[in-house]
Amino acid sequence: MLRKLGKARLGMGVGAGEMLIVDGISSQGAHVSSMLPLRDYLPGASSPETAIWEPAVSTALAQAGKISGSLQVSVSDDWVRYWMVAPPAGLGSLAELRALAANRFEQLFGAAAESWQIEADWRDDRAMLACALPKSLITALGEVSRQNGCTLGSIVPEAVRLINRDAGSLSDDGWVCSFGSHSFLAILRAEGRLLSARQFRFDLLPTLPEVLARLETEALRMGLDMPQSIFLLGDAPPMVELPDRPQLRIVPIGRQLALPTPIGLDRKTDAYRLALYGAMN
Repeated sequence: MLRKLGKARLGMGVGAGEMLIVDGISSQGAHVSSMLPLRDYLPGASSPETAIWEPAVSTALAQAGKISGSLQVSVSDDWVRYWMVAPPAGLGSLAELRALAANRFEQLFGAAAESWQIEADWRDDRAMLACALPKSLITALGEVSRQNGCTLGSIVPEAVRLINRDAGSLSDDGWVCSFGSHSFLAILRAEGRLLSARQFRFDLLPTLPEVLARLETEALRMGLDMPQSIFLLGDAPPMVELPDRPQLRIVPIGRQLALPTPIGLDRKTDAYRLALYGAMN
């Protein structure tokens, strides 16, 4: 029997190339009620700043039919930007901290901060991970979900969703690497303190040795020793033997989690995976 998520949770995945909604889970799999290619419904899709999201969101929810409940949205890191914000001593207010994060965003990505929604754990007075989502996406999700009678429960970037989900399996020391379809976010922590946050983009999924080379380069750039623990989340590269690094501890968390079979879809796409993150967690 199909377990309708309805009043509980509806999962929407905003993937790199498609948008998808899961509205029920059974022993046979997860029911896909809506799936559409973004290239046909997202004007200005060549850039997150210029993309117009309302047509895609409206079509996806119309395809899903009459639904109600809490819509949990997970967004591919293709549409997200990550960076580290280190508040200086004596910073006076939350407004100043937000301005600092916005200024750093513009320095790193060469885009106007007003087109993005910037979020971080603003209560922390230490270095923190910041992320940005296109404001046009957030606005469209809020307006269209309200018009369709469902509640917008959350909009969470892919890496943040994974890190929160697997927080109990992660150490306070070492690298945490979250892999999406075209990038991975690498976070370096020591005793729970953030030392580095870097988003690496790729066309083809790098091999594990290639990932390690990027992490070693980043540690060297930061003037830090290379940690001996690495946690891999999401669709990470396959494990391989590393005889030249016998002390290195690599923990692949994401590949241990099996996803239910999609009903109404012929393959497990990145948008399907993202939709399940919201529906199941």
